[in-house]
Amino acid sequence: MRKTIVVCSIVAALAACGHDSGPGSAVTQQQAEDAGASASVAGLVAFAQVQVARADADASEPRPIDRLVPPVSELDEPAAI
Repeated sequence: MRKTIVVCSIVAALAACGHDSGPGSAVTQQQAEDAGASASVAGLVAFAQVQVARADADASEPRPIDRLVPPVSELDEPAAI
C-alpha cells in the first residue's frame, strides 16, 4: 500500500512538471525578427533595411516594433549606415 502511494506521488509530481510543446509554443517569424534585430547593431540595421525595402511598405499597415530592444554598447564604434 505504501509503495503504491509513493509511486502515485512520483507520477503526479512528474506530470505537474510537463511542458506544453503544442503549436502555440513555436516562435513566430515576427518574434525571430525581433530577436535578431535586438541581438546586435548589425542585426538592427539589417532589420531596418529589410523593412524599408519591402515591396508592400507603402500599402501595408505598419509593423509593430514594441518588442525591439535596441542594442547598446559603450565600447563599439558607431555603425556605418
